[in-house]
Amino acid sequence: MRIKWKKIMATLAIPAVIAAGVYAYEPPAELIEYHVEADRGDTIWSLCAKVASDDDCMEELVYRTVKENHITDPRELQPGQMIVIHVNPMKGCE
Repeated sequence: MRIKWKKIMATLAIPAVIAAGVYAYEPPAELIEYHVEADRGDTIWSLCAKVASDDDCMEELVYRTVKENHITDPRELQPGQMIVIHVNPMKGCE
C-alpha cells in the first residue's frame, strides 16, 4: 500500500512541476535597435554605454555588438562608422 501512494504522488508531482515551470516562464523581451555613428576616440564600449538600459549587462552587450556588426578588431573603429546596437527595453517603457 505504501508503494502505491508513492507512485500516485510521483505521478501527480510531475505535471505540477511542469505546470509551474510553464507558468513562471517569461519570454525574452524584444530588443530595441539603435544606429550609432562612431566619432574619433569612441570605443564599442563607449557607444554601447550611450544607449544601454539598466537591464543590459555591458559585457554581453559589447560582445553581442561586436559579433552582430562583424567587427574583427574593436580597436580599429573608424570615425563615421555606423554601429548597430540592440538593447533591452527599460521596464515600464515597453
